[in-house]
Amino acid sequence: MDSLVSDDNDNIIRTQPLEYEPNGGLGYEFFRAMKFYKSNVSQYIVETGEKDTFRELLKRCIRTALNMKLEGLTENDLVCLCSYNQKDICTPFIASMFLGLKVTSLDPSLSLADTAYLLKQVKPTIIFVVPEALDLIENSIEQAEITCKIVVFGPSDTHQQFEEFLIPNSEEHDFRPVIVPPEETAVIFFSSGTTGLPKGICQSHYALLAQAVNVINYGAVTSVSLYYSSLYWISAVLFLTATILSGTARVICKSFDPTQIWKILDKYKVSFAFLAPSQASEMLKVGRPDNVDTSSLLCVLTGGGVFSEKQLLALRDLLPGTYISQGYGQTEVAGVLTCFNMNDVKDTLRLHYKPSSCGRPIHGIWYKIVDVETEQNLGPNEQGELRVKTKYAMNGYYNLDSSESFDTDGWLKTGDIVYYDEDHCFYVVDRIKEMLKYKSWHIAPAMLEDILNNHPAIKRSVVIGIPDEEDGDHPMAVVILNPGSEITSEEIEAYVAERVQDRQKLRAGVKFVTSFPITPSGKIKRREIKQMVLTGQI
Repeated sequence: MDSLVSDDNDNIIRTQPLEYEPNGGLGYEFFRAMKFYKSNVSQYIVETGEKDTFRELLKRCIRTALNMKLEGLTENDLVCLCSYNQKDICTPFIASMFLGLKVTSLDPSLSLADTAYLLKQVKPTIIFVVPEALDLIENSIEQAEITCKIVVFGPSDTHQQFEEFLIPNSEEHDFRPVIVPPEETAVIFFSSGTTGLPKGICQSHYALLAQAVNVINYGAVTSVSLYYSSLYWISAVLFLTATILSGTARVICKSFDPTQIWKILDKYKVSFAFLAPSQASEMLKVGRPDNVDTSSLLCVLTGGGVFSEKQLLALRDLLPGTYISQGYGQTEVAGVLTCFNMNDVKDTLRLHYKPSSCGRPIHGIWYKIVDVETEQNLGPNEQGELRVKTKYAMNGYYNLDSSESFDTDGWLKTGDIVYYDEDHCFYVVDRIKEMLKYKSWHIAPAMLEDILNNHPAIKRSVVIGIPDEEDGDHPMAVVILNPGSEITSEEIEAYVAERVQDRQKLRAGVKFVTSFPITPSGKIKRREIKQMVLTGQI
């Protein structure tokens, strides 16, 4: 009998609750942990060769918090970050948690249109931005028609510099963080909905803290962690929180390089690495250099996209002695849904023999697989939509209705087709959602279809994702042409490429049809079209 899970013969997997109750919000727990682990190294900065102790980082966070108070920021204000990974990207984030402020982040690689849309949605009071993204933020603020203070991580003639927030303050020695109810929203993450419009996912202090504790308990975060995601992504916030709570170090690197990472693993004796599947794939292409010591690397976890069994086994060969695992999670549950426990011998054996599995249930989440047509619960080895019930579930979407994300019994719909086996090992099969995922980026078919449908030769279009072993989804357009129109697939691909970002291009090409299969209500059967393409019927 598995001590972790039970199904009570109703095909609901119930796990034991997580034995953790925070005394306050993220700010309180950060402050307490940083004080306790003050002599430990908190982060190594690759680009500069610096290392930071928790004592030094805490001092900068306290000073930043005090200067944010002087700016008049209150608990009703929203703080925004726009930065790649660098020494002080976490400083205003932690300072905001000290003050009980809500935080959201933007990635510097976002387009002007997307950035302006997101800023208009959340209307932050202040934005901390790297110099490279300053033009993007200035233009986005203007386009969004909002007022917002800008602080620059670096020199600036037009805006306040972040260095000014690090000026010593006479009150810093007596500083104490605000106590925030754990159920309150701490961070707003952006995720694209199936309509194509990004939604702000509100995650609570409790959910982020509890999931970080799960990560620690499951042996993922250990002495030195490496990950490349910025605070725009749930993974970065999750691992930042876990490393602070455990008093362990992070390696900070601006961007991923498949050659440089081997040197980083060796130099900093990295014990845990989180990689996007595309990054792991690039490592496989480069191969392992000679004279590299990775004996300290206990675990590599991939997540955020598709990583095939073939690739996982190849990475296992490249890193002998290292556990290679793929996790499965969603921002709506503050990170992890399933993973293997590296501290459990049975789980490490399951990982070895079931490399295509994305793990097993974690503490604090109940699971059920549902037939989306009948709403009946399904048992082992039966494919259906995964739905979960947990205290880690989002507080909802920011200023938007989130009721459709839950079923009538209050279970969160993941939108993923999943099954589990007799050992409760989970496998992700496909997504019900229309959303595509190229590498770690969401692509909204509706956005591409809007562009296609505006072409004078195209009557109607559907964009589907063609599975790619390295990248996840490659967008393909299936189109119906207007009578008498003539256009080539190459011309359509070029037309779209001129109007989108590189990651949104029609990498899988274009197919021409005369009609689409539709439901009785007139909706296009996207999954059927995809299946027809994959089986060569189109």
